[in-house]
Amino acid sequence: MALFAIEYFYDSTAAEKMDEVRPDHRAHLRDLHSQGIVKLVGSWVNDSQPGALIAVEAESGEDALAALAKDPFFLAGFITSRKVHQWNVIIGEIA
Repeated sequence: MALFAIEYFYDSTAAEKMDEVRPDHRAHLRDLHSQGIVKLVGSWVNDSQPGALIAVEAESGEDALAALAKDPFFLAGFITSRKVHQWNVIIGEIA
């Protein structure tokens, strides 16, 4: 298994609709966290392009994206793009 950083880029015009779906989005990510798949989740603060970073443990980048395929934000079309990076943590640790 490897660690992958997934960048989410959100539709900046969908903020109000996203607020309605956010509880389901977070519940889904919490479920993946409880399974040990998602390690960290956080959104950008005061960024010109709204988005988030999610750390996922998976066999490959494709598997990491597949693990997030049922995210309610993704299914609703609020995520305009996702970018995956295999992440080699040098200092610190993720449980």
